[in-house]
Amino acid sequence: MKNFTINTDCLNFPLDRPCSYQKNDGILCEECNQYKKISNSQENKRILIIKLGAMGDVLRSTFVLWGLKELYPKSTISWIVDSKNAAVLEHNAFINNIITNDENLSNFLINNFFDIVINLDLAFESLSLAKLSNKAKVMGFTLDDNRNIVASNDFALQWLKMSAYDELKKNNHFTYQHWMAQIVSLPKDNYEIIVPLQKKAQEKALNFLNTNNIALSKKILGINPGAGKRWNLKKWTLEGFIETAKHFSKKGNIVLLLGGKQDEKEINAILKENIPDVISAGTNNTISDFFAKINLCDTVLCGDTMALHAAVGLKKNVVTLFGPTSINEIEIYSRGLKIQGKKDCITCYKQECYLENNCMQTIKSREVINAIEKYL
Repeated sequence: MKNFTINTDCLNFPLDRPCSYQKNDGILCEECNQYKKISNSQENKRILIIKLGAMGDVLRSTFVLWGLKELYPKSTISWIVDSKNAAVLEHNAFINNIITNDENLSNFLINNFFDIVINLDLAFESLSLAKLSNKAKVMGFTLDDNRNIVASNDFALQWLKMSAYDELKKNNHFTYQHWMAQIVSLPKDNYEIIVPLQKKAQEKALNFLNTNNIALSKKILGINPGAGKRWNLKKWTLEGFIETAKHFSKKGNIVLLLGGKQDEKEINAILKENIPDVISAGTNNTISDFFAKINLCDTVLCGDTMALHAAVGLKKNVVTLFGPTSINEIEIYSRGLKIQGKKDCITCYKQECYLENNCMQTIKSREVINAIEKYL
């Protein structure tokens, strides 16, 4: 009499249908020599990271990969990300699988088991994915059966509370990297952000220099004048960017304007000033090309944006400006200076402000210029 026991912990078993050995060869679980038990070994961990967006947050979260590979050298790492943000993870040598958040995601979750699921997002969709995944352990955040958020340790709980209370966020003195490293139990918190540079994109960047007659000996100041769609209040004044560009143009530097489609208004306004040696890097670059253009710069001036995390990951000096978001949360790895607006309501995390002179407007051009001159 046949024994129809099922080894549901076998990696070859797809859960909702017969495995290929049963389907093709009629082999029963009890007699199969292809049984592969879900491993609990330290070496061969299967790790899933859930970090959907935004793009800058995805990019800066790549620092955890160094620590994970230090702890689990033979691990296989998959990363679930929104398709619009996936480009910042492409060609990352530490990631085995980039899984986009689309119609194929449910099949991926059903057919894979993970020793560790790391969810660093508090969005409902990310929490749900952490709950639905087949896993032995969750680091970060998931949901219980009553839709309550479950924090994996005390550091995760503190981060959750900071996300719920702006007062706690304002009083925080540690970087995002510090908090995430503690949540994931990494050996240290100063691993670098990973920004892959593609050879083809680097060649295009060098051709860009040649086309614009920019000598390799010239010092280049990159300016990213935008702040993305969500946080309009993170933008510094257009007048401040123009004054800064004029100053470094007169000093014989090249000023390279960096940004995407959402930054065209600011970039075009600066270009209309007809300042010598102020050039747009283009607003229709692929992410790989954008990274390569940032890599041309010696120093980058920007707000709390994705360009900041990319510049820091490329080991550029940065001068970065803060108003409504936390200056302490952003890690720049001792490369450059952070400048904060001067208002009692600083780090308010508001997306609208009705003050006549908001926090970003209190940052003076001379302060920014002096900071850049320390590095350029």
